[in-house]
Amino acid sequence: MRQQQVSVRRIAWGALLTIAALVGAANCTTGTAAQSDAGIPPAADVTVVGPCGPGTAIQCNGVCTDVASDFQNCGACGNVCSSDKVCSHGTCATVCGGGTARCGNNCVDFNTDPLNCGGCGKTCASGEVCSKTNCALTCQDGLTDCNGGCVDLTSDDFNCNACGNACPSGTQCVSSTCQATCQSGWSSCNDGEGGTTCVDTTDDPNNCGACGNACPTGYFCSPGADGGPACGLTCAGGTSLCGNACIDENIDSNHCGGCNTVCSSGTACSGGHCCATATPFWCAAEDACDTLTKCVQKSGGGITAGLYHTCAINSGGTLKCWGYNDDGELGNNSTTESKTAVAVSNISGVTSVAAWYEGTCAVVASGAAYCWGYNVYGQLGDGNTTQSTVPVAVSGISTAILPSGGGYYAANCVLLKSNGVDCWGYDLYGSVGLGSITSTDYDTPQVSKVTGAIQIAGSSQNFEGMTCAVLSSGSVQCWGYGPYTLGDNSTTESGNPITVTGVSNALQVAVGADGACIVMKDNTLKCWGYNYYGELGNGNTTSYDAPVSATLTGVIQVSMGDIHTCAVTTSGAVECVGYNGDGQLGNGTTTNSTSWVTAIPSGAISVACGEEHTCALMANGTAECWGWNAYGQLGNNSTTNSSSPVTVQNF
Repeated sequence: MRQQQVSVRRIAWGALLTIAALVGAANCTTGTAAQSDAGIPPAADVTVVGPCGPGTAIQCNGVCTDVASDFQNCGACGNVCSSDKVCSHGTCATVCGGGTARCGNNCVDFNTDPLNCGGCGKTCASGEVCSKTNCALTCQDGLTDCNGGCVDLTSDDFNCNACGNACPSGTQCVSSTCQATCQSGWSSCNDGEGGTTCVDTTDDPNNCGACGNACPTGYFCSPGADGGPACGLTCAGGTSLCGNACIDENIDSNHCGGCNTVCSSGTACSGGHCCATATPFWCAAEDACDTLTKCVQKSGGGITAGLYHTCAINSGGTLKCWGYNDDGELGNNSTTESKTAVAVSNISGVTSVAAWYEGTCAVVASGAAYCWGYNVYGQLGDGNTTQSTVPVAVSGISTAILPSGGGYYAANCVLLKSNGVDCWGYDLYGSVGLGSITSTDYDTPQVSKVTGAIQIAGSSQNFEGMTCAVLSSGSVQCWGYGPYTLGDNSTTESGNPITVTGVSNALQVAVGADGACIVMKDNTLKCWGYNYYGELGNGNTTSYDAPVSATLTGVIQVSMGDIHTCAVTTSGAVECVGYNGDGQLGNGTTTNSTSWVTAIPSGAISVACGEEHTCALMANGTAECWGWNAYGQLGNNSTTNSSSPVTVQNF
């Protein structure tokens, strides 16, 4: 069994001691301060006094202080975060986490903070509480007043089951109980000693498939005939018997590539190799120890989102889709929506995929391209306008690398090995890129005017749509629908590729409903277009017809939806900005934001934005989604919206 299977009591013992020192008996004494991000926990002028109230029960120099968010007293009195960091949940960090937002150098919860209720500096009047971003006289039903903030005692990590009862490090509040915080794919199970432990229910014989489901003596837990974990006499599903457990030698750091190979400190197991890097990811057999940046580059076209559906290539190389399916965009030979991932029919060896308005296109290892779904304007490129619920071959394409999807009235395109781009579909607004606007339906590929392209992207959320290409020179060209979208300081559509203003070192381009973003080679981000809700990520709502710098740095991949944008950073985090009415920013709220908020703190390798939902491909092989879910586009076997990431089932 893998290394994470450790009791929470052992994981969090240091944290328990720290919390006990801070919020324990009222006769605690003072100590010497240490002002550092990660030094000895300071305790200067610390006296626990009741009048401070739960949650802010620490008195620092005579002032009641919330050490969970105060950057000058982060985790304890006198522990000052450096100028480039914020105080997040009592720890100095580079970004705010856990549904909090940055106000100065502090991380606050707009839902509950009476000093920042619904926004930075929005202070509730005396006698009022902060209840779900609004100042009120009393808390809403189901919420409890804890020192002026209305919290849910069943799920609040700092007030779990009672005001001031903070969960130890490594745990979270679930159903009023502090439980182990487990990585995706693991489960928090009872450890038999009154605590909880993180276990992998796919190989743990004591918790096979579910907590408490113990296998009989002599049996092992491994993937069964249906792919789910089952008790058996032999190991299955590509796992190997090591001791009394069936383990995956590709990722187990205690049995990496073999039962007796233990990865040393500072390394991790990736593809059966102990990788000597802080961020190893399994991306390709020829280079098992890829850095995150290389992995993101290789994952281009690995996950995509259309209007209401999502498709991604899983770790086994199978293309799967989920969500809306009225036009057959899931490619599984039906028009029935699916709330879990389903395999696309009649296609294998998929290397890249691009969803579009109500359809999907993919490229396979041979260089052929396939499309399926809506086809009124020849979007499938197979020489007719007949809709198809299974992949059909795009005519004459044999050297494709990457597809791009267009809008309802827009073209689909493929990047070729020659660095040229072929497009087909409706040429309204010049989206086929032939040099002029023909307003003609092209049901077979046409050679566009683009040359020297190394990456392409199209809009999957807009009726009209446009396509952009990164060139080998580092410049970017766009063509198609014009208002605020071509990036050339004009608002005119063009059938001729137009060079985006002021860009010479581009790495990747993404196109949204009414704009585009470019990841630069220095990992900065530039965007342009409509900016209704701050989706350009530059902190305001002003629209731009040429690129402006976003405030997010360290970006290695970006995706744009209808009116929101999400990006993957060098740390593997997913940061989002813009409209959030359906939770598509993934930060646990439905509050719009002109500042970037964290959806996933680490482990992501690619992100894709649909109209009002978002999905991410994870380094561990899973897929996570959040936002609007009316058609099952989150893939978690429900149609309930989620403002936090949920795991796609059957992926």
